[in-house]
Amino acid sequence: MIRMLHLADLHLGIENYGAPDPRRGLHSRLIDYLDRLDEAITVGLDHQIDLCLIAGDVYKNRSPNPTVQREFATRIRRLRDAGVAVVILTGNHDISPAQGRAHSVEIFATLALEGVTVADRLRRYRLPTRSGDLQLIAVPWVTRQMLLTRDEMVGVSFATIEYELRRRLEQFIERAVAECDATIPTVVAFHGTVEGAQLGSERAMILGRDLSLPRSALALPGVDYVALGHIHRHQVLGERPPVVYPGSIERIDFGERDEPKGCVLVELEPGQTRWQFVQLSARPFVSIERDLRRSSDPVGALRAVINRHDLREAVVRVEVQLSREQATLLREDHVREWLREAGAAVIAAIVFDIERPVRQRFAGVAEALRAGLTPRHALELYLKSKNTPLERIAQLLAAADELIGGDT
Repeated sequence: MIRMLHLADLHLGIENYGAPDPRRGLHSRLIDYLDRLDEAITVGLDHQIDLCLIAGDVYKNRSPNPTVQREFATRIRRLRDAGVAVVILTGNHDISPAQGRAHSVEIFATLALEGVTVADRLRRYRLPTRSGDLQLIAVPWVTRQMLLTRDEMVGVSFATIEYELRRRLEQFIERAVAECDATIPTVVAFHGTVEGAQLGSERAMILGRDLSLPRSALALPGVDYVALGHIHRHQVLGERPPVVYPGSIERIDFGERDEPKGCVLVELEPGQTRWQFVQLSARPFVSIERDLRRSSDPVGALRAVINRHDLREAVVRVEVQLSREQATLLREDHVREWLREAGAAVIAAIVFDIERPVRQRFAGVAEALRAGLTPRHALELYLKSKNTPLERIAQLLAAADELIGGDT
């Protein structure tokens, strides 16, 4: 049996909703992501894993700064010192759209570090671990440029390119699975969208339209586990074999506030894989949204709502609807003080949505409509309110009669 830790979408380097930490010299959100990665590695080491598979998107982009690279390399060193093999599948945030440019984790392949495999192309691997060999079919993030550079694809339609790319991926996976040794565990690792998966905040991080594969193209007979990456929401798309998105390890934004974040522990044996999702202690995101326009005491009402939430160490945003009369009663600095007293770590936003009266540009027209007058009469009132010459009014009303069937 081979024990594996399945991670994805680390997104190291994202710094929204935080500030530099003067004690550690790092951004507070980078610390959050590193803490979650440390927590996941500890979970894996406690379960004596043989392999750690990171299914894409190590960094927030292809050009991580040296500090972020150092911190990630330190975690890889921790795994290797414990005798754990490491596989890094490249994702859409890891690669460059420009031909010939290095991707963000290519340095690990260039250094040829023992026990570290960078899976940046379609390939079938046979990986040694301390508990035996593992077969890995790597399907990293693929781009349409793979086909656009071929002569036979010049001038063809987008739909044709999409079809051809998908067909070739499916053929590669089918052929690679057929060549595998049935006595050794087989894992398909794919960074991308599987049809039927629920998308979340990563929609905003995706440029263009995703290429998606059907589950049937990945969950072939002979495959023991399908390790997915790219979608931040943990979800299971099949059980035989398990087809699993672990989700991201930390919350990106408020769109993920209700999603559990974690990693997946896998026990691999041919034909009898077992797995479990382990939730990590991701930073909570809390959104307080209230309509206080009917409250006789909006200050007390908002404070009571804040006190009902557990805001300890949370990223918090507040959005309340107020009438014009209430607007002078609430002050942003007071709300900030209440949030800090409740233990909020980061105050992302405080928004007072103040009700504005509907502007009636032509009161006579509005009154006429409320009184049940016809559209023709309403039009006549409008034209008169604009000081339109009587001759012109007559012409326009005649045209209106033709359009609405006449109402004289």
